[in-house]
Amino acid sequence: MRDDKDDLDELVDPDWEPSPEDFLIEKVVDETEQKHKKNHQRKWIKIISIGIACMLVFQVVAVFFSTFSIDAIHFLKTSYRLSQQEDVKEYKKAVVTIQGDRSRGTGFAVSADGLIVTNHHVIEDQQKIMVGFYQGELYEGEVISSYPELDIAFLKVGGDKLPFLPLSKSDGLANEQIYVIGNPLSWTQIANEGAILDTRDLTIISAPIYRGNSGSPVINMAGEVVAVVFAKRRTNEYGGKSVGLAVPIEKVLELKP
Repeated sequence: MRDDKDDLDELVDPDWEPSPEDFLIEKVVDETEQKHKKNHQRKWIKIISIGIACMLVFQVVAVFFSTFSIDAIHFLKTSYRLSQQEDVKEYKKAVVTIQGDRSRGTGFAVSADGLIVTNHHVIEDQQKIMVGFYQGELYEGEVISSYPELDIAFLKVGGDKLPFLPLSKSDGLANEQIYVIGNPLSWTQIANEGAILDTRDLTIISAPIYRGNSGSPVINMAGEVVAVVFAKRRTNEYGGKSVGLAVPIEKVLELKP
C-alpha cells in the first residue's frame, strides 16, 4: 500500500526550478504599483501647487486693486500733469523720503545746510533714519528735536547747498489754492492740488492724502510752505469726504531750531 507521501513525491519534480519569467512577472507588478503611487503623488503635488498659486494670484490682485484704485489712478494723472510745471519741478527737489526701520514717510528741507521737517510719528522709535532726495542723494538723518503733541520733528542731514522750501510767516487762508507733494502708498514725489478748507485749529485741506503722505509740505501759490500734513479724516462736515489734516506753519515756526 502506497502512502500519500509516495504520491506527493511522484508529483513533485526534484529537478524543477522557477523560470526567469516568474520573477519578471513579480517585478512588472511591483514596478506598476510604484508607478501608480508616483503618479498619485505627482497628482497631489500638482493640486497643492495650483492651490498655492491661486492664493498668490488672489493676493496680488488684492494688492493691485488696493494700490491702483480709481482714486489712486486719478491722483497719478494729476501728479503727471502738475509735474510738467516748472514751479512744481522745483518744489519736488526739496521734498524727501524718510525711511526708518519700520516706517516710510515724507519730509522736506527748509535750509540749504540740511534741516528737515517731518512728522514725529514717522521717525518715532526708529533706530536708523535715511533721508532720500529727489535726485537720489541719500543721507543719514539725525533727530534734532521732536514734538509728539504736535506731531512735528526736525532732522539734520550732512549736506551743503541742498534745495529747500521757504516757510511762510503766516498760516494759509481759507479757500487758498495749494499743492501737496509727498510719497503716498508705494510711490514717491507725487504732486497733488487742492484748497485750504479751514484754518481754525488745524489746517484742513481738500487735496487727497494717503498713507506715506505724512510730513508732506502744503505749498501755496507763492511757493511757501503753509502747513505740514500729518493725517487724514473722513467727516460729514465736508460731505462725508476724506480731508487732509496739517499742522499750521505758525506752530512749526515756534518750534524750529
